[in-house]
Amino acid sequence: MSGWLLLLVLLAAAEDPPSETAWQRMLDSRAQVRRWLERQARAVTDRAAAEIASQETWEPLRARRRQELRDMLGLLPWPERSPLNPQITGRLDRGSYVVEKLAFESLPKIYVTANLYLPKPMSGPVPGIVYVCGHSYSPYGAKVRYQRHGISLAKNGYVALILDPIQIAETFGLHHGVYSQEMYDWYSRGYTPAGVEVWNAIRAVDYLETRSEVDKNRIGMTGRSGGAAMSWFTAAVDDRIRAVAPIMGIGTYAAMVQEDTQRRHCDCMFPINFARQDLLHLGALIAPRPLLTAHGRKDALFPVPGYEEFERRIGALYRSYGRPDDFRNVVVEAGHEDSDFLREQAIRWFDQHLLGVADRPLDLTYTEEPPENLAVFGGRPPADAENYRIHERFTLRPAAGPFPSLAAWQARRKALLEQLETKVLAAVERCPRNVRWSRSAAAPDGRVQELVISTEEDISLRALLYRPEAAADALPSLLYVASDGEDRAAIEALLLGVTRRGRAAWMAVYPRGIGEVPWEKTFWKSVLRNAMFVGHTVDSLRLADVLAAFHVLRLQDGVDPRRITVAGKGASGILGLYAALLEPAVGQVILIEPPSSHREAPLFLGVLRYTDLPEAAGLLAPRRLNFYGHMHPAYETTRSIYGLFGAAGHVFVTMSLEAVLEGRYDHHFASGL
Repeated sequence: MSGWLLLLVLLAAAEDPPSETAWQRMLDSRAQVRRWLERQARAVTDRAAAEIASQETWEPLRARRRQELRDMLGLLPWPERSPLNPQITGRLDRGSYVVEKLAFESLPKIYVTANLYLPKPMSGPVPGIVYVCGHSYSPYGAKVRYQRHGISLAKNGYVALILDPIQIAETFGLHHGVYSQEMYDWYSRGYTPAGVEVWNAIRAVDYLETRSEVDKNRIGMTGRSGGAAMSWFTAAVDDRIRAVAPIMGIGTYAAMVQEDTQRRHCDCMFPINFARQDLLHLGALIAPRPLLTAHGRKDALFPVPGYEEFERRIGALYRSYGRPDDFRNVVVEAGHEDSDFLREQAIRWFDQHLLGVADRPLDLTYTEEPPENLAVFGGRPPADAENYRIHERFTLRPAAGPFPSLAAWQARRKALLEQLETKVLAAVERCPRNVRWSRSAAAPDGRVQELVISTEEDISLRALLYRPEAAADALPSLLYVASDGEDRAAIEALLLGVTRRGRAAWMAVYPRGIGEVPWEKTFWKSVLRNAMFVGHTVDSLRLADVLAAFHVLRLQDGVDPRRITVAGKGASGILGLYAALLEPAVGQVILIEPPSSHREAPLFLGVLRYTDLPEAAGLLAPRRLNFYGHMHPAYETTRSIYGLFGAAGHVFVTMSLEAVLEGRYDHHFASGL
């Protein structure tokens, strides 16, 4: 069906007038969330700018921000520095330099392939440079596409180690899980391939320190594009990098969200930003060590306003340290591309800050090797290599439980709630401010009203509200969290028993992006990736919407705020569960066909580092947790936690929503419907 035909069908089928159709609501929602993300990104950048305004404002925060960055990369605590087990599989003597074909294990069975360029002749230890490659494909590893840098560095007196990134190496790992491979659980795992690449670079420095040819007190790092990102991150967390030259690029989250540059970027370009840092923090964590950056004015990946703001603010920070000449930004009239000029600028930067020389003649000539000559394993990588599953290993969480006593669970519960509130859901506003609502005209039957809930500036949510007529007392109520595709008729049919009995009120809320016409996949992914830059996912945004709707429901006339149940189907039900975990006033939860793991849904940043759904559901204990129609066997873990309270029966499989709302937890009755 064509897009126009679909639109005509939707318009013809809609109950509302054309200006209020489901299609228009979706378009309005898209525009609202884009504006909201831009404002949030601007706020993230502005907070960072205030923190790094000067040495005096920045130094008290440096240690905490570095620890946060390590955490967001998956490097807190540091992985074990297991044996590198280096192996040199070949050596090429090219007169003025030598190339060694090298592999080492950054972690057990995680192989890093590289080429080591050594100057010839040598007289004593010389500076070592780690060069990290960008995304340039070769079946022999990306290193063969960047060999001119290794040759130039070696011919001018440096030892240069060129590393393959895991995506383009001699044994395969993945960079593009969220970007293109539908592996959205990476966000729930708190996994970014940047963490692995940074660890590989750190272990590369470890290796250089073992080489007698290298002065371990004079280590530098550079790379272009993806290699620039790894240079930023590595230098920010490892002070052994004494001088750094990331080439294309950097910016601010404010500029990147404004231009929606995420659509062009690999997952390796960013940490999982649950601490809501800005890219400005990377420069500040490197300061006042020598930092050279370079950008192309025509580079669509890194907008001009972003790197100009970065230059302005980081330059001011370096001046406050009394080191104005140790930061420089070079801008060329080019796109996202390498050049002989930028290669020379990087070497001269290292000359100045690692060799202590300036303006010497450089030999920038090179003759590239046939790519196959630089392969480390010659097409036969180790059979035990596990690079392909590093995304499963890198942020792996040891299983918790079973818990031998209630006291053991209470200790675990306290720690887990703190982790959820301060890390996973830190950006979710617990107590919505300035929440407003308005009523539209009643539905034809006069019983169900349309509400518009305004949760934040320029964000509005659709809700349906039913309250029995002439109710003498405040009634129990249900907050139902809608899912994609659930129209009003479907929700009213599901809640028909509640409505007919007239003994409870209910509200159905459509969190942002959910509706009869949902966001299309491409826009959803754009929101997901941009939301990560400001500490959110689409699902954590929706969780905030559920909390706002709960606030509205409990203020309605005839609703008993002490007896509110939250329910939803699939991921929406889990949003209701987490709303109850953050809001103790929720009385109970009903889950309809819930997922059994955060690998499926909902996506929260880093949640799988700490827990998974069956244990998270146990945090509700001893409040009642109800499964409608069926309970997945994984939730027996939840029941065992309830058993520690002597309340295993509070995990209940119901066949009647209205019965649970009225406090019946058995099956010995007739529904009357």
